[in-house]
Formats: sequence, structure tokens, C-alpha cells
Amino acid sequence: MLEELIITEGRKERKLSESAKTTGIESKNIADIMEMMRKLVGKEVRISVKESKPKTHWEEKVGIIEGVYPTVFLFRYKNSRNVDERVAYSYVDVAIDDVKILEN
Repeated sequence: MLEELIITEGRKERKLSESAKTTGIESKNIADIMEMMRKLVGKEVRISVKESKPKTHWEEKVGIIEGVYPTVFLFRYKNSRNVDERVAYSYVDVAIDDVKILEN
């Protein structure tokens, strides 16, 4: 994934380049995000996730949205050892851009 480093008010931020477009989840409304995720259940998607430490590092994963629940959605992918892993992300993670759903 290509990123640009931009400096805003003394803070370093990363911005997705034009080659890493999101799927159209631009709404910050949790209900809209949940509805969009429902449409992606069973489909292969690519996501970009902010790593917890440091939060400036993004990791891309390709996998399948397995399920949508009231506060989280399940994402299944193969890790670096080619083993299936499941992780739950909240819709708030998507709303605050800690998780980005990308075109696959």
C-alpha cells in the first residue's frame, strides 16, 4: 500500500494514496457502516488496519467478512504462516479510520 506522509499542526499523519481507494464507506454513521458490512458478508475484501504500537504503522490483510453482529464484524484471513485467523473489528474502528475497507 502506498502512503503519503503529511504534517498537520506539528503532527505526522499518513494519508492513503490514490492507488488505495476505499470501498465507499465514507459515512461516520455506525448504522450505515453496519449496513455496508452486511453487503460484504461472504465476499473477499482487503482491509488496512492501524497497528496498536505504533499507531502510525498500517497492515494490509486480504480475507472474508464472515459475519456481522450488533457491535462488531468478523474478518477471517490467512496470517504469515498461512494459518486461518479470525479477528473482530468494531464499526467504530471503521468510523474513526483505524480500519479501512479497501477495494479488492
